[in-house]
Amino acid sequence: MNIDDATIRDLLALEDEHGVLSFYTGHTPAQAADPQPTAPIELRNQLKQLRAQLDGGDRDLARAVERRLSRLDGPLDRLLDPKAPGRGRALFVGVASGEERTVALQLPFRERVVHDATAYVRPLVAALDEGRPALIVVVSRTGVRVLHWATGNAEVTEEARFEKDEDLFRDDATGPSTSNPQRAMFARSDRDGYEDRVDQHRHRFLKQVLDDVVQRADADGIDRLVLSAPPKLRDEVRALVTAHDTLRVLVADQAWESTPAREVAAHAWELLRSVHGDREAALVASAKERAFAGGPGALGLGEVCEALNAGRVEHLLYDDDLTLEGFVSSQGTLHPRIEGAAAESEMTFSHDQLFVERLIEAALATSASVTPLAAPAAAELADHEGVAALLRW
Repeated sequence: MNIDDATIRDLLALEDEHGVLSFYTGHTPAQAADPQPTAPIELRNQLKQLRAQLDGGDRDLARAVERRLSRLDGPLDRLLDPKAPGRGRALFVGVASGEERTVALQLPFRERVVHDATAYVRPLVAALDEGRPALIVVVSRTGVRVLHWATGNAEVTEEARFEKDEDLFRDDATGPSTSNPQRAMFARSDRDGYEDRVDQHRHRFLKQVLDDVVQRADADGIDRLVLSAPPKLRDEVRALVTAHDTLRVLVADQAWESTPAREVAAHAWELLRSVHGDREAALVASAKERAFAGGPGALGLGEVCEALNAGRVEHLLYDDDLTLEGFVSSQGTLHPRIEGAAAESEMTFSHDQLFVERLIEAALATSASVTPLAAPAAAELADHEGVAALLRW
């Protein structure tokens, strides 16, 4: 399956008086034959940590969570089944209601068990960002196959077959007489000319198809294109696409002409993830440049919370390893500290130990983009509490 912002917002709407349990696990094809997979062990360790954490708090909540966990053997077995679909799987369960939601993607998750007031969507946000849509163009001498890739899945959206325009080659039906002793020389010349015209015709065909693909990508806000072609066509096709500056073009070393869509998706993912760090660095640089110039950028938790409260955030950036605590007011606003006007207001505040989750929820509620940052891009925000944002105004 694929996910989008609406999927995550739907999960965040899963409410329960005792909160929501979120389970994540990851699988690879090799694990299907592993007699001792590590995922169940890691999940058990995470459950042990969760129980220890809850035992030190509200006893009624701890008992409610334990009762729900005792009824989850079947769903957890399905989540951990290495032969089930999806390299990354998640299960969300309301503690009191028992209401369940599941997600399965072709992008792996690491094992996590979290109890929170809402579904823990941070891994899904990362998958949605890294797995944002891309186009894959597979070129061969006989045509073009276009695939739409998102969160690890790819499906063919267009197939264009190269067909020679017979009107361009009609003169080749006549040639030198078979009794002409120089026929072999003329035939070779005619054949070379014929191949040249075929190549020119193919070039025009490819240019038209690729121009259409680039225009469609621009209209859909897609910023990456993966290109596969035979060695003899690779440079020609690369030049046709890189003449446009709206896409980042990634060229595969292999020709995927006869490769099934599922395998194409896996190969493309390796290329796409290889440049993800470059994008993160560019986003951080843009946020810092805007903020230092007094423009639409925010640095640090205070500025970002203020912008989120005002609905001004266009793109939230945060260190993916970041753990933050903060406060949520009775009006739903976010505050790193209770001070200033907030302290003097009549609002009440609740302390939140998963404050990054609250930042994400506030961003998604206003249709902002969200990007978790890995090193080294995250290091660029070390002096700003690991948080930044590009603003709408």
